[in-house]
Amino acid sequence: MTNDICRFVTLAVASVTVPASRAGTCPAGTHLAAIGMLIAERGPDHEWHFTIETGAIGAGDSEDVLLRWAATAMPDTGIVIGWQLADAVIAPLLDAGASGDPELGRVFLDRLTKLTTALSVELAAPYGGAGAPPLAEILGARDIECAAIGDADVESAWAFGNTAWLRDYVSAQVIAAWKLWLADGNGTTEAASAAFATWLANRS
Repeated sequence: MTNDICRFVTLAVASVTVPASRAGTCPAGTHLAAIGMLIAERGPDHEWHFTIETGAIGAGDSEDVLLRWAATAMPDTGIVIGWQLADAVIAPLLDAGASGDPELGRVFLDRLTKLTTALSVELAAPYGGAGAPPLAEILGARDIECAAIGDADVESAWAFGNTAWLRDYVSAQVIAAWKLWLADGNGTTEAASAAFATWLANRS
């Protein structure tokens, strides 16, 4: 990211909870199902440009497939935005990066570390942080459209290999999170809001 470009990367993931093994040999964890990124860039001309990148896998696919895609698609710089970033987004990504092919995991974690160790915006902070209500509840109170989807829906889509549904899900999540950031801008995000609304309308 040059001095002339300001980049924001809104992140969301879909993951499935994996219980601990009965023998106690494997602890509880998560299995990554999808990653979504809304990349918003304001150029030197003060024009806004938006792209959405999504990747998803089904139950029969290795997380390495998703990490290989993400290692290329994920920007290495930007201001990261997300809802409960540490627990709901970064933790499943770290879990996936540490459990597959070591070299691929290193490449992915290097890219993730570069991106997330700079500035970040924790959207849940004003609403209670880790103890905040569900995102859908906050969005509803702000009149931001986003379907309330439960863990069982995500697990079902992953189990049946419905990757199109998973990509649509994380796409909707990053759009909603970005809209929440705009709404919480207290009058400082008019240009970005107008540009995003135009982009969304043209994207439909």
